[in-house]
Amino acid sequence: MRTPPLLVAVALALLASAPPSAAQVGRDWGIEQQTYVDPVTGVTVREIATTGTSDNLYFHVSNFTADNRYLLFTSTRTGTSQLYRADVGTGRLVQLTDDPAGTSRGATPDHTNPRRVYLQRGVVIVALDIETFTEHTVGTIPGVAVGGFGQPSLNGAGTHLALSVQRDEGTWEIGRMDVRTGEYRTVITQGFRIGHVQHSPTDDRIFYVWETGGYAPQRTWVVDADGRRNRPFYARTDQKTWVTPLKEWITHEAWIAGTGELTLINDKQGVMIADKDGSARMVKEGDYWHVAARPDGRFLVVDDNKGRLWLLETATGAMRLLATGIRDAVRAVHAHASFDRQGDYVQFHTGRTRETVALIDLRTLPPLAWR
Repeated sequence: MRTPPLLVAVALALLASAPPSAAQVGRDWGIEQQTYVDPVTGVTVREIATTGTSDNLYFHVSNFTADNRYLLFTSTRTGTSQLYRADVGTGRLVQLTDDPAGTSRGATPDHTNPRRVYLQRGVVIVALDIETFTEHTVGTIPGVAVGGFGQPSLNGAGTHLALSVQRDEGTWEIGRMDVRTGEYRTVITQGFRIGHVQHSPTDDRIFYVWETGGYAPQRTWVVDADGRRNRPFYARTDQKTWVTPLKEWITHEAWIAGTGELTLINDKQGVMIADKDGSARMVKEGDYWHVAARPDGRFLVVDDNKGRLWLLETATGAMRLLATGIRDAVRAVHAHASFDRQGDYVQFHTGRTRETVALIDLRTLPPLAWR
């Protein structure tokens, strides 16, 4: 007899919530980093890991701990994707998780505590101390869950996580969990797939998208953290610049930590920044792929489909090329680049010779004209 799909999904959600093994947690993997000088830009790039395949966390959160000491990333070196820390100064790698179901992007560094990382294991939210490797359960998402878990998103005060969950085949939910008490409250439910849930770093509101994998009649949304005033965020009505007759393709959105504005990619059109009310301005025209801002918003890191990484000055639109060939060996790589907490480093996912994560120290850039 065929098992109903809903029961299968519930079983998978419970498996994802299973406690981890401790066999590899805390293991010191030594130093694997390798550096090279980009042949086009002259910029020195440091690739962090060589064993297995490595990936970064999603770019709408800094992948660095609050004190900028460690870069967090995932690696498959043990056979499953697990979370690791890389010492920014030395490159030394230490394993942080050994979950039976693996750990992917369901991790968020706590920007108020340099030792704490929040993990989502299915319906269970866990706080991990990356120095002692101890864990405690923050709370559990109540009710039936069949998937739809995204990366937890911490508010600016460090008190609440915005979470996402799929309740059944047609219902998706955003919830908010108090990290001090574990209390969970539903913020909003929708009849479409919710993605890119991000708590504003400056305001009590949550950004999310109607996730279709392409064009949506209205992709970007924002809702107050108490569930009120759910509304479209960026919603242009001028059809002259639309890519299709239906809508612009707005994608790869991320809050700017220090300003509460939002960076967006307008597909085939350029890089935009939206104010808190959703009104947007074009920063740089062109065909770009992902974008993330330095905490103060003065600079953006941008990549394109040709495997090039750029630094963009927000006020002027001036750009300089940082790295090339980052999709040469692994075409499927998405750079998902972002900055550290202070704006000294850019980190990104690269497939130049292997799939790994890399760092560029912006303080050591060679003289080069902006354009």
